[in-house]
Amino acid sequence: MTLNSMPDAGSVRSSGTLGRRLRSNASHLALAAGLAVGLGHSAEAATYTAANETELAQAITDAQASPDASSTITLTGSFSLSGALPAISSKAITIETGANTLSYTTGRVFDVASGASLTISGNIDGTGVLNTGLIGKKGAGELVLDGVTSTDVTRLGVEAGTVVITGGSDITLSTSSGGSLAQLGIAVQAGEVASLTISGAGTRVATAGTDATVLGGSASVEATLTIEDGGEYITDRAVNAHTAAGGGIANLTVRDDGSTLEAGSFGSYNGTTYINVLDGGVVDITGSTSFGGLNANNAYANASVTAVVSGEGSRWDTGGALAMQIGSLSILDGGVVSAATVSIATNTNAVAADFDVLVSGDGSTLSANAITLATRRTGSLTIANDGRVVVNGGNSALTVGGAFADSHATLNIGGAVGQAATAAGTLEASAVTLAASAEINFNHTETDYVFDTPINGDGAINQIAGHTIFDASQAGFYGLTTVYGGTLEVNSTLGGTVDVRGGRLQGTGMVGDTANYAGGVIAPGNSIGTLTVAGDYTSNGGVLEIEAVLGSDNSPTDELYIIGDSVLGTGATQVRVVNLGGAGALTAGDGIRIVQVDGDSAADAFVLAGPAIAGAYRYNLFQNDVTGTQDDGDWYLRTDGLAPTLPTYESYPAVMLGLISLPTLQQRVGDRRPDKAGDTADTALWTRIEGAHSRVKADSSTTEASYDSDLFQLQVGFDGEVLESASGALVAGITAQYSRASAGVSSDLGNGSNTTEGYGIGATLTWYGANGVYVDSQAQVAWFDTDLSADEVGKLVDGNNGTGYALSIEAGREFAVKEGWTVTPQAQLSYASADFDDFVDPFGAEVSLSKGESLKGRIGAALGRDASWQDDQGRAARTHFYGITSLTYEFLDGATVAVSGVDLVAKPQKFGAEFGLGGTYNWGNEKYALHGEALASTSFDGSYAYKGTLGLNIGF
Repeated sequence: MTLNSMPDAGSVRSSGTLGRRLRSNASHLALAAGLAVGLGHSAEAATYTAANETELAQAITDAQASPDASSTITLTGSFSLSGALPAISSKAITIETGANTLSYTTGRVFDVASGASLTISGNIDGTGVLNTGLIGKKGAGELVLDGVTSTDVTRLGVEAGTVVITGGSDITLSTSSGGSLAQLGIAVQAGEVASLTISGAGTRVATAGTDATVLGGSASVEATLTIEDGGEYITDRAVNAHTAAGGGIANLTVRDDGSTLEAGSFGSYNGTTYINVLDGGVVDITGSTSFGGLNANNAYANASVTAVVSGEGSRWDTGGALAMQIGSLSILDGGVVSAATVSIATNTNAVAADFDVLVSGDGSTLSANAITLATRRTGSLTIANDGRVVVNGGNSALTVGGAFADSHATLNIGGAVGQAATAAGTLEASAVTLAASAEINFNHTETDYVFDTPINGDGAINQIAGHTIFDASQAGFYGLTTVYGGTLEVNSTLGGTVDVRGGRLQGTGMVGDTANYAGGVIAPGNSIGTLTVAGDYTSNGGVLEIEAVLGSDNSPTDELYIIGDSVLGTGATQVRVVNLGGAGALTAGDGIRIVQVDGDSAADAFVLAGPAIAGAYRYNLFQNDVTGTQDDGDWYLRTDGLAPTLPTYESYPAVMLGLISLPTLQQRVGDRRPDKAGDTADTALWTRIEGAHSRVKADSSTTEASYDSDLFQLQVGFDGEVLESASGALVAGITAQYSRASAGVSSDLGNGSNTTEGYGIGATLTWYGANGVYVDSQAQVAWFDTDLSADEVGKLVDGNNGTGYALSIEAGREFAVKEGWTVTPQAQLSYASADFDDFVDPFGAEVSLSKGESLKGRIGAALGRDASWQDDQGRAARTHFYGITSLTYEFLDGATVAVSGVDLVAKPQKFGAEFGLGGTYNWGNEKYALHGEALASTSFDGSYAYKGTLGLNIGF
């Protein structure tokens, strides 16, 4: 189509660009007034009157010559224009008709230069004849029709710049040229850049003729139509963006409540089109709508449509077919698009169509009696964030893809592949017909998204993110389902084959041939249930997660039922067992079946991934039954011993008892008797550190555990004489200590570790007799904090609390056997008791201490060598060195730990021996003393220890 009989528009281009948004006539007038103020010498507006055409022309000339930025010309009578009015070159000029009428007898083209504006307010009458009734606009400036009422304008042509129709204008166009002209044409000639804005409530432009509305009719044009703030454009004919041979850019914006575009049809053809229906704007097409093509069968190679229908109340309604070929449509935030039928990328001509539709946001809806997606070309439909797609009220199928080789159709629930997962939308359809080259992707963030629309065909189902649930049968599907991420829950029948490459397949339904790859998880049931593979199962290194109430034979459990063969592919399936509160028990028969295989069952197809533990028992995975044919090919969990956690629990009290083992008198304070006759330093502050490494092996042990322990202890004390007589002295003291033990536990059942810290206080009371006899007693109470771990399973308990106390009495007598030499026979009896808080471990085992105590006796003798002297300043100094050997005996039977009804008993080795060397160096008239001892001990049956003590005493 061409807009002919118009004066030459030249090559002037407006400053408008794609996406320009003109909000109201007031803004245009303000802009023009602002420009005028900046250009003129006065901010005041000049006024003129005109009673005829000559006076009007002169008034325009005078206004432009005046120093005023803007001028108003008031008509004092009605008259007709027969010639051309002067061009508006630089000023803002307003023509007000008042009660009069401005008529024209030839087509009227207004020339308004860039930066200038012309406003006509009032009544305009044309001839009603095809060309003589034309209103045209050229030049890059602005023409404003404000409150104009006319039914005699046949055509409106915008060659360049901007036309704004506002202020309640009511204009009817009436061209019927047989298709050679446009009733409304915007930038229809090559190189033109032009826009029309219809703005304001009550502002209406309608057509009564038979010709179309054209936005851009040639290459290198930019045409813009904006309907806003309640404006209306109504035609029962076509609105066309571009033509078949066109090109360029077309912009259509309908925005704000009450803004309406009504047309007989809409076509966006061979060019770039941007469509925005926003904030309550409405487009109502009684016939068909075509985006990027002539219809559902023809696309244009240079077409590109970007359409957005967004906001509550925003709509694009098509009474006939909506065909989308090249570009995209986004229905957002409550926008609605409806049509009788919707075709997305379905053209049959040679052009490679590609169209994407997004329906996203609460209330956003795409609805039609039939929707067809990419049956021959490439297209996608994405339903996200509570958006809805409705096919015939849910009573017809959504067709996704076709049988042609160039059909590539994608239905996305949530985000598209490669995009971040988003909330899902809803599809209301009787079914999804999925062609072989088509796919449906579930890439959402829902935790329980139920998709019960039947999927029929041999395309692809891809589970990417979110939790998707198939509660209804998908038996009509016979393609490939691939789980890449998230969870696919099948509670009925899913036809075709399944690859689990990531994420999780679960449910109580039935699937076809299934391959489980590394990174994937198959979890039968939804917490105890059976998933059936109606075909072969191929193990490619994935995980089988089994929930079970671990106990005796036939305990409740998930089960994978394989009707076909179990095939070992690239790697064994790793079986991960989750105990659902089972207390554990011995299995006497076949055990707990977790995989049933009706066909051939490959050896090594399943292996246990980590220990399966319940209570005190460990379960292992075995193929074949033991009570029947013994070759049924099924896989069972059976107890094959105690849990690998038990050795760590069994040794727990022994480590605590080691931390509260009380020292000998020599180890604690060294030699305190300067005259060997009972005298001591009156008061002393002392400290000592102790380090030990031990290897502890029980005489008998339920778990046959032993442990290596490294111990550190820091002890401080304060003591002094409370009684002194000729027969001796009584010294009382108080102590405080910090201790830490790190133990590594070893057992054939499993290794572990124990790290315990302790804090304690104590008291001492010692008699130093004048005859060489001494009696030393000690009492100590301690509090513990323990971390336990097992090598195979990690942390068992963190920060478990415990307590303990210990009592000791030691007696001996020192005999002088030769000058400077002494022998001190001695004996010591120590009792210790420990307890810890009950706890439940990560496998549900209840752990408590039944008994944890020790009563250890020691008898021995020390051979000592004494020397004394005075230093250079006359102060007394002395040394006492000794060697000691002792025999030890444990009177009690050690500790018992209860684990879910199973007693773990560790009985200590009874006999032992100790060998040590030590000494004390006193100086400064007994004010200072440094003492130490190195001690080795053995049980003669695998247990041993090395201990060193170093102490410092300061007397007062």
